[in-house]
Amino acid sequence: MQNGKNTIRTQNQNPNKITSVPGRTWLSTITCSNINGGESHIIPLTGLESMWYNHEENVNHPAESEYPVSINVPHMKIMRDRVFASIQNRTGIDVSQFDNIIHASILPALVEVSQ
Repeated sequence: MQNGKNTIRTQNQNPNKITSVPGRTWLSTITCSNINGGESHIIPLTGLESMWYNHEENVNHPAESEYPVSINVPHMKIMRDRVFASIQNRTGIDVSQFDNIIHASILPALVEVSQ
């Protein structure tokens, strides 16, 4: 908070906030469709787009709190808009023109290969 007003900046965050899973890679996509049919797209996100979409500052987990306390909506909207602009620049698809937008992140199971 700055001068009693919320900004996109958060306070000091809990150092134990989970930001990655060692040894695994997230796969992220955005699925876009329209209510009345028409074209739809499943768009794989680049690593940078995925980072913006899942940015740790989107969740407010203050240093003095054991658990997250809220969603940082102003920051989340900025990151979402950044992802949409990047997708449009990269693919030519304007995600904001679709009725339904579903963001999915999956963490594939860790596969151990026997020797």
